[in-house]
Amino acid sequence: MHDFPRIQTRLANAEEIPELAGFLSIFTVPVLVLFADGKEILREARFVHMEEFKRKAEKIYSGFYS
Repeated sequence: MHDFPRIQTRLANAEEIPELAGFLSIFTVPVLVLFADGKEILREARFVHMEEFKRKAEKIYSGFYS
């Protein structure tokens, strides 16, 4: 996410890594999950509205890095 340079991103295929999907309780795809300090703080799944996700992420990002 180039709008958030301090956030590291990863992509995983739930079909290829079912253990990860189970660990993260992922039951549908796609899923976007945002973690901070090892804790999940935002999750959007199935029908992800990117503008809404970006707005939520900006709010969180500004709180952590302002």
